[in-house]
Amino acid sequence: MNFAEFYSERYSVAPKIFDDNPRSDTGIIVVIPCYDDDFIFTTLQSLDSAKMPACSVEVIVVVNSAEDTETSIVEKNRRIYAKLCEKRDSYQNFSLLPYIIEGVPHKIAGVGNARKIGMDEAVWRFAAIENPRGVIVSLDADCLVDEDYFTEIYSRFYCSKDKPNACTLQYRHNFDAKMYSEQEISACRKYEMYLRYFRLAQKVAGIPVCMHTIGSCLAVTAEAYAKMGGMSRRQAGEDFYFLQKLAQHSPVAAICKPIVFPSPSVSERVPFGTGRSVKKIIETGSCKVYNFGLFLLLKKFYSSFADLFDDESSEIPNEVIEFVGGKKFQVLVEECRNNTSDRRSFVKRMFAKFDVFFMIRFLNSFGESSKYPIVEVEKAVIQLHNYYRVKSSDNIYDDILALDISESNYNYSHKF
Repeated sequence: MNFAEFYSERYSVAPKIFDDNPRSDTGIIVVIPCYDDDFIFTTLQSLDSAKMPACSVEVIVVVNSAEDTETSIVEKNRRIYAKLCEKRDSYQNFSLLPYIIEGVPHKIAGVGNARKIGMDEAVWRFAAIENPRGVIVSLDADCLVDEDYFTEIYSRFYCSKDKPNACTLQYRHNFDAKMYSEQEISACRKYEMYLRYFRLAQKVAGIPVCMHTIGSCLAVTAEAYAKMGGMSRRQAGEDFYFLQKLAQHSPVAAICKPIVFPSPSVSERVPFGTGRSVKKIIETGSCKVYNFGLFLLLKKFYSSFADLFDDESSEIPNEVIEFVGGKKFQVLVEECRNNTSDRRSFVKRMFAKFDVFFMIRFLNSFGESSKYPIVEVEKAVIQLHNYYRVKSSDNIYDDILALDISESNYNYSHKF
């Protein structure tokens, strides 16, 4: 049984779309969901301008709409799809495979479903040429890519010593003043600083998996994708849940050079993410984030796990005990002790109990706190820089970008 058959027998899998097989040397398949976005042609041109890797490349574009999508958008999607079909043979660096779906039930419609359909098809195609390590790359229809996009991905997956099963791709939003407004660029700078601050603050706290989870910035082997049950159909956050699940079983590596340049434009296509956040920042003029002091509390908490294995008096921050509840916390710790035989497995089980979702609930509980109030992102970034002993310059965006890149060479996993 190959990896595609394993996948189809155990999970909900989108049916095969294309009848033809890829070229036998196909090593990278890029999947791009597209909804009401004719920027896709600029994205494709950017991909076509990138350096070629030592393998053939395919690009699957899934144009999609829901049962309740406005007629004007459905018609625009059809025009985009028709143009994609016309241009199918005009790209030099890759084979273009356009596909369109319409009338998707509202419950599952959205970017997650479109991404899953394309990535599932990539599994079928890699299975056809017996390439379980074929790389499925997730991209969005409003991105530009670096000239080294394909060569960096190929090198990391096929040429590195560790040959990872998954990677996050470093990014930097596209701040071209000829393409986007000053308001959008300014607001998105704040949002990007938040994303980098949040990842680095999690790393300070000691969260085992603290990576960027951006739909346009991830890549995974076909076999690993299949073993994890594929992409979620969530209407937003599908990338976050997929990577968190994957990290439970396999380390997630990183490409440290920024090779993806997402759009900073306002958008309401998904419930949260860049477009919505940029819109909110423009409207409020503010980007407030979790107080860095909370991550230092979590650092103290997570650092206590090893001692908790045999020391009930280990110092736990009062804020954590109050949030969880004293009796409940004791029960959870005891349950972890009773079901593990050594310190390492105990720590792993504790991290499973107090995972990233616990962390987010804990952080959110301090939204109105007078002791740990939410703060403007610039203030939080300076606090983070002070912790790392990095001197902030007049351009803290560049400062935190450099720090995030320098702290991105990792292999994150829930395994200990």
